[in-house]
Amino acid sequence: MSGVVFHVGLPKTGTTTLQKAVFPRLAGVAYAGKRIPGYGFATTALGEAIAATISADSALADPAPQLAAAIAELRAQCGTSTLVISTESLAHPAARDLGLVAHRLARAASDARILITLREQESLALSWFRSHGRFAQYLFTHKSEAERIPAQLTQRAWWDLVVREPRAGLLATLDFDAIVSCYERHFDGRVTVLPLELLSQDAASYAARLASVLEVPASACAPHLADAHENRGLSAREVAAGRFLARLGRSTSFLEHRDTSALRRWLAAGPRADAALDASIAADLRARFAAGNARLSARLSSSPSSRLASSTDLSLASLGYACA
Repeated sequence: MSGVVFHVGLPKTGTTTLQKAVFPRLAGVAYAGKRIPGYGFATTALGEAIAATISADSALADPAPQLAAAIAELRAQCGTSTLVISTESLAHPAARDLGLVAHRLARAASDARILITLREQESLALSWFRSHGRFAQYLFTHKSEAERIPAQLTQRAWWDLVVREPRAGLLATLDFDAIVSCYERHFDGRVTVLPLELLSQDAASYAARLASVLEVPASACAPHLADAHENRGLSAREVAAGRFLARLGRSTSFLEHRDTSALRRWLAAGPRADAALDASIAADLRARFAAGNARLSARLSSSPSSRLASSTDLSLASLGYACA
């Protein structure tokens, strides 16, 4: 029987790169999805079980047995390979309850290994705004019935909506210490944290940590990581096109897809929009999460009492994370 790895890929942490360029190409790894570009899973049963794990109301359904059955079927098929299941939705602002998701994963596969990919909060928030926040997507906030939210938001207007709900949505996703702590409790000693910044600063260490949790040679991972970058920020032209369509009441979903038409190539050209995060938002993020980052960094620094995987010795502060 194979081992199971759940990749709890926080959004905008290089998840698409791993899902497209790495996981499907490794010998000894049976990759069950999320598969790019179709966004599906190896079986319909697994896709339905993952969706229920993320969103089902605990008063109405228990998706853990459904997920366990789907995983058992795949494990039987892939023999001694490591079975990898990866999706941003496990720690997404749209997830019903991040702690409940971790609990359900533990009940479905108690022996699983966990890979959590991170990205420094300011960088993640800016990337999220570029892709989703600008277009008022994935906003889980309190509003009056009469309040109207524009189809396109400035950074400040978007953030003012985000912080209305400090315990859910994007702010919950950005609380790395809380998320990792939750998985530590459920998967004691089998949680590996992999910051995106390590890939640019020390690619060999990134490949080694990734290979360790997948139980493959680091030399197998490294070639697939070289120059692998799947997503990019929107250009100023694309943002202007999205704004124009929004005013006409048309969908801006075309911005999420890449094609090779002459129009799309023209729109994608030119400087990226929103080169930096608003200074007041950056200060707010540091105030909210620096203390938690420091606690997490301490646990990543080879503490004998840590519940993280043995491949620790990692300083978040040295990677640019705000640490109080």
